[in-house]
Amino acid sequence: MPPREGQLPTRRGVDKKYQYGAYALEFALVFPLLFLFIYGLLTFGLIMTAQQSLNFAAESGARAALIDPGTGPVAGLERLQARADRAQAVAADQVQWLSNWVGSEHVRVSATLQQDDVLVGIEYDYLQAPLIPRFAPDTLFALVVPEQLKGRAQINLMVAGEMGNRGGTP
Repeated sequence: MPPREGQLPTRRGVDKKYQYGAYALEFALVFPLLFLFIYGLLTFGLIMTAQQSLNFAAESGARAALIDPGTGPVAGLERLQARADRAQAVAADQVQWLSNWVGSEHVRVSATLQQDDVLVGIEYDYLQAPLIPRFAPDTLFALVVPEQLKGRAQINLMVAGEMGNRGGTP
């Protein structure tokens, strides 16, 4: 039945005038949830990427410690320290992208000797320099986002033929 003069057309018994703004209201209710979902995906995706990068860099540094330092340092402790220095340099090179992005003061790389082992550690202060700006730090995200990301690797230099602190090869 066509509408009468001065009357708005109806659809299934509801006047169209009552529908004006319904889409805007639905959008206003759904958009914050959609935004939080996409922000969470992006945030946690970047955190996982950074964490895996730290682990890979630490492992690469530890593997680099297995390479013979060559003819330079001859004494046992000097050879071990040369291996640890190489491990630290390789690990730092692997996380250079992160240092460039957030600043080198927030990414620390270390390689330490413990008897026959080289321990490579990388720490990134995520809370001080996040990869993506924090969204209202007092919200739930502040509770679930880590303060620090760490990557660690350890390798025994006996695998490379080092005789511990005595130095030399077997």
